[in-house]
Amino acid sequence: MSASTDFVVFPAAPGDAGALGQVHVQAWRETYPGMLSQTYLDGMSAAVHARRFWRQLARPSGRDVLLAAEDRRGLVGYAAGSVGADGAAEIHTLYLIRRAQGCGLGRRLMTDAVRVLKAQGAKSLVIWVLTDNIPARRFYERLGGRAVAQKVDKGPGGDTRQTAYAWSDLEALTRVAS
Repeated sequence: MSASTDFVVFPAAPGDAGALGQVHVQAWRETYPGMLSQTYLDGMSAAVHARRFWRQLARPSGRDVLLAAEDRRGLVGYAAGSVGADGAAEIHTLYLIRRAQGCGLGRRLMTDAVRVLKAQGAKSLVIWVLTDNIPARRFYERLGGRAVAQKVDKGPGGDTRQTAYAWSDLEALTRVAS
């Protein structure tokens, strides 16, 4: 296991789309067995996700952030989010492949993403997580997130129960996560 200092975090660009697609699929396949349909996980396509990332990165909005993390072997994770006109921000995704977990990189990605979102006017933050994903829920709780809502999402991997974690003090979140 490496320390979070063995990684570099940087704003993703269109040229990173292929690696982001691969990381996305690998992270889902490592994280969600038993929580999502195995048929869906097996059928995920890195190329399809790469095209989605490319479209997002080729036409960025001024209120989005997509940070990538890599080590000497390549991309290992990413965090993506946006901030609304009202200052409410959301981290839409934060994924690390298994070999990059447990070394502080998730905290680092979260902190860096929140700092970018704050610079874009974010006043509060929410992230939705699968209710059955106990390790992720504990991670957000350790960062001071409060469970504030639940919903059922009808997605391509099947119906999932999700829990929202919220932070109203982004300065405190960046202190806890650092």
